[in-house]
Amino acid sequence: MTASVPAQASRAAARGSERARWLGLLVVCLGVMMAFVDVTSTISALGDIQSDLHVTASTLVWITSAYSLAVVSFVMSAGTFGDLVGRRLVFSLGAAVFLVGSLVAVYADSAGMLITAQAIAGLGGSAVLPTSLAIVSATVTDPHERTTAIGIWAACSGVGLAIGPILAGALLEHFSWHAVYIANIVIAGTALLLAPVFVAESRHPTRKPDLAGLVLGTVMTASATYAIIQGGATGYTKAPIITMYVVFAVSLFMFVRVELRHPDPMLDLTLFRSASFSAVMGVAAVSVFGLVGVALLSVLYMERVGQTSPLDVGVRLLPLFGTFLLVTVVAARVLVHRVGFTPLITAGMVLIGAGSLALLATDASGGYGAMWPGLLVAGVGAGLLTAPSTAAAVNSVPPQQEGMAAAAVNMARQLGTVLGPSVLGTVVTSRFPRNLHDRLVEAGIPSPQADRIVEGASHGGGATGLPASLARVVGTAAPRAFTDAVHLGNVIGGVVLIVMAVPTALFVRHRVHSPRTSAEA
Repeated sequence: MTASVPAQASRAAARGSERARWLGLLVVCLGVMMAFVDVTSTISALGDIQSDLHVTASTLVWITSAYSLAVVSFVMSAGTFGDLVGRRLVFSLGAAVFLVGSLVAVYADSAGMLITAQAIAGLGGSAVLPTSLAIVSATVTDPHERTTAIGIWAACSGVGLAIGPILAGALLEHFSWHAVYIANIVIAGTALLLAPVFVAESRHPTRKPDLAGLVLGTVMTASATYAIIQGGATGYTKAPIITMYVVFAVSLFMFVRVELRHPDPMLDLTLFRSASFSAVMGVAAVSVFGLVGVALLSVLYMERVGQTSPLDVGVRLLPLFGTFLLVTVVAARVLVHRVGFTPLITAGMVLIGAGSLALLATDASGGYGAMWPGLLVAGVGAGLLTAPSTAAAVNSVPPQQEGMAAAAVNMARQLGTVLGPSVLGTVVTSRFPRNLHDRLVEAGIPSPQADRIVEGASHGGGATGLPASLARVVGTAAPRAFTDAVHLGNVIGGVVLIVMAVPTALFVRHRVHSPRTSAEA
């Protein structure tokens, strides 16, 4: 009897520790959800933002891309900083900075101020994403439990992506677009308050600063990302864009030299000797490129062609993001242990690509019947691969490099988040004026007059103020021109995803292994 008392106390303590560990996981997942809510809620509010602020299409791209530019530029540095000074501390600082950025967005009265707010929020997101995943990896040490935990982490990104459009739509029904960012403030504030209570502090025991790597890595990623975004709007042969490419090339060369010589580099480049790790990085970038690209193209199509209200847009995206969330949970808890990483990730890439191509069934009527099957297929594909690809990256490195792997996979994902809106969004915004001009000229409108109409349409204007006969022509030509532009984006996204499925099938390691036995992977 006396021997059972300590045993009961030990079991109770273990249960309490287990409960605290999973509560901490939920708090960091709240931060992840926060970081992704911003992406889709901003996309959903673009129509209202453009109408209110009268911004050009090229500036509109920056309202979504400024956030991702900041994340992709600083995510590796933030992950390293968390390893050095404490992951919970950096996570909390990130939530606080994100809150400040969202607060600035609420009061923004110009495109420049909103872009600045998005960049500030992105700086916060760059700290939250890698540290949250590193906290999960440090807290859950069993490889199979870790895959489940990472699945929950990935599912919360799906929650953020799914509720962003619905929250934005509900708020836009009654308030201006500024109210969209109030939801960010609430989520960030909650994560900031709960993190010190439920999240255990952790850091890398022997990590040393790599200041040169931090600076060069930030310059390298920022210059490349800026060139991708701005080049899509102004042309990739312009002098400022070429200058950014030169900056990228020089900083990349110096970064590689520094990291190969540093005894404790920010990014251990030898990890990329593993074909599996390299392929997973490609999967992380391309899959999010496809997912966010499909979401953006669908939102633009529903708003511009279908004239769908913001709330209805959010609801109609549920086949994409709701399915993504549900399948992510199933893939993490059941499928990955039964069939392994490779089949799920490969199938996911093919299905996202197929879903993007299936959206070619939409037409200028703006009907939803032809859209939801493609969204559903893409959502299934994204759900199949998100948790397995993240777990494959973290499980393929030694324990002391898990934070580094977490930061790397998040940087790859955010690169995809940049590429989706910037490349596919730019395809639409650049092709639509040309398509519309051609259709107006074919309808018998003189070219100079067509140019003026196209200029107004590119700034968010419609056919108001035109004579009735001309308004009818524009009202018919504009939806068709915009649908054709969206279809081109769908084709590009679908082909890129399906092509990426080939190296995925060839190189991603098939099974879940303990990180303590897979350093060679």
